[in-house]
Amino acid sequence: MTTEKRPLVEAKHLKMYFTIKGKGKLHAVDDVSFDIYPGETLGLVGESGCGKSTIGNVTMRLLKATDGELLFEGTDVFQAKGAESQALRRKMQIIFQDPYSSLNPRKTVRKILREPFEVQKLGTSEEIDRMVEQLCQRVDIPENLLDHYPHELDGGMRQVVGIARALSLNPKLIVCDEPVSSLDVSVQAKIINLLMDIQKELGIS
Repeated sequence: MTTEKRPLVEAKHLKMYFTIKGKGKLHAVDDVSFDIYPGETLGLVGESGCGKSTIGNVTMRLLKATDGELLFEGTDVFQAKGAESQALRRKMQIIFQDPYSSLNPRKTVRKILREPFEVQKLGTSEEIDRMVEQLCQRVDIPENLLDHYPHELDGGMRQVVGIARALSLNPKLIVCDEPVSSLDVSVQAKIINLLMDIQKELGIS
């Protein structure tokens, strides 16, 4: 007897409406449902402005959904609070579209990559340093760049830093919001191959 594999993510009838002054409500996302299984890639395809990024931001709770339900491993994401919410944040990460604006310009690469471990209180300062080093080895960030600021890196390496930050807490799901669209064609393939290799190695959805 075989048991059916349960989805990692279950989105049910998601809605996200924005109130536009003088124009009423903008239906950015209107009754969208989907499942994502462990190790699976789900792609959202559509023209610019159709709500793809909004769905990603709602999934990550960067926007509060107007209506609908989102389950992660059976847990109601929108209702989670306290320790349950903290645990979900470790399992769900996002890579933003623009590596120029998604990294804190006042922090070095080292501080950016240390931050997730510090927020989650994972280890001593020395242990966090070792985890950051291991993270950099996984995505090929040279050690000599750790004390550089984001503006000192090229666009491709900035996005690699964003990927490393997303991987830092060993998530089960990564939302990729067009992570190569703002990069030169010459580095797009490198970033996509890196993401595919990471998915194959870690089984991330």
